[in-house]
Amino acid sequence: MAFSVTADLAADVGIHLGDGSLLVGEGPSKGNYRYEVIGHAAEDQLYLIGNVIPIISSAYDLRQPGIYLNRTLTWMSLRYHSKSVALFKHEHLGLPSGKKTDASIPQMIRDDSQLMKCLARELLATDGVLGFYTASVNGPHKYARIQLKMTAGAVIEELAEFLQDELGMSVSCRMNAVTSVRWGGAPQHILQINCSEDIDAWRNEIGFSNPSHISRVMTFELMGECPPNGTTTARLSFLSGCSPNVRCCSPIPKTAFVSIVDTMRRQFGYPRLKGDALIEQIGRVNRMLRLRSGRELPEIVNMRAAGEI
Repeated sequence: MAFSVTADLAADVGIHLGDGSLLVGEGPSKGNYRYEVIGHAAEDQLYLIGNVIPIISSAYDLRQPGIYLNRTLTWMSLRYHSKSVALFKHEHLGLPSGKKTDASIPQMIRDDSQLMKCLARELLATDGVLGFYTASVNGPHKYARIQLKMTAGAVIEELAEFLQDELGMSVSCRMNAVTSVRWGGAPQHILQINCSEDIDAWRNEIGFSNPSHISRVMTFELMGECPPNGTTTARLSFLSGCSPNVRCCSPIPKTAFVSIVDTMRRQFGYPRLKGDALIEQIGRVNRMLRLRSGRELPEIVNMRAAGEI
């Protein structure tokens, strides 16, 4: 089955190259077809539920995925068991089954600058860092940096070429920069953007879609810096006026959560779901998880006060 190469399909390819994995049934796995996206159960929860699920649904007309939450409640995954999607990704888009070390950006996406922007946005959302750093030991954390670290060297090179040639950004790449035992000893390659004008260009031309990244930018704009080691929940609680600083990590009341999500949507265009819809979907996911495993997602919204529990 062929799918149209839309903006959401390009966005999903960015998700796939970042935190996705593909299984195309061969050998001992013959007959198994799975596309899975994994993220941190707390830090990526709003992104996975509020962005990734709607994007994949739009790209492939897939309904709700299976959702798994590990026992320590630290990571969650969206699982799609679709043979047609798995084969399309593998055979038409050229995305590998298993390890992504040799992955590259599909040519039909590289040939379209608008599609590349969609892919880049979600690649940063899944596999990148948007952080704020200090120039001195005790100085404010006010210098923004974008960094992508991947084992797929071709993806780093292709994205860097696009950012430099099409958008005029200053990009630095370090190939074979580090070797990680976590990735089976495969070398990792780093793309980095440091210039504030280029960070602004990324925001204006490509955009940010992960609420974790968006909350960092909003915190910086409010405080003049974004302190490190904070959580998304703490930043959202601070931004919504529910806590006096970015260290408090209590679940956010429903009204405040809806308000800050809708503010993110107005300023950044994401997450895809409105605040009320996001609360509803979190509640649906929790009901499914409780039924299957007795577990629940780490609490970001005060779901009891929201009437979802």
